[in-house]
Amino acid sequence: MPIPEHVSWRQDVKLVPDPLAELFSSRVRSAVLALVLPRPHLGFSLTDLSRRLGLPVSSLQHECYKLTRLGLLRDERVGNARLYRPDPTWPLLEPLTALTVRAGSLEEVLRGAVEGVAGIDRAWVSGDLASQSDPIYVVILGNLGVEELDGIFDRCRVALVPILGSDRIELAYFRPADWKGRMARGDPFTSALLRNHRIELCAFEEEEPQAPDVA
Repeated sequence: MPIPEHVSWRQDVKLVPDPLAELFSSRVRSAVLALVLPRPHLGFSLTDLSRRLGLPVSSLQHECYKLTRLGLLRDERVGNARLYRPDPTWPLLEPLTALTVRAGSLEEVLRGAVEGVAGIDRAWVSGDLASQSDPIYVVILGNLGVEELDGIFDRCRVALVPILGSDRIELAYFRPADWKGRMARGDPFTSALLRNHRIELCAFEEEEPQAPDVA
């Protein structure tokens, strides 16, 4: 059925639901979502957002208020700061996050997945993303609990699954002493994780695998 010319799409809630009109009507709002949604484990103050996005606090305050009113963000007072983060109960959070992540830089989104997580010494994604069959490993070195590891892996999967599918993505976690021991023995698996194509997720120092000892 054709839409009469006098009917404005901005006014017809049946054609443009309120959440969509609210979400996609501001570049500042889009910038906030592009930063916050791939990092649901972090909270951002208005000062943080201003520093990261290069936008004035006044504009960000207005947009965060709207996103909080919509239910997408929640805010909490921590000391003197009010921190904003995604509300996991918002019904459209998962598809909106997937859309936001897919539209952004893969490297930046993956780095956001580990940003601010304590206990990580090094982290990278290892493997050929162009391959149709080779596994892709999210490699974490450090001392982390199960909850932190699951969170990192889940956030990385949001970025990787649309590109690779769900079956090829695996987690490889090593405590520092275990990693050093494997490298000293010339372990083929850890050597391959370093040798393969890498997307570095945090500070990375080159470490050459050592040849295995020959008795």
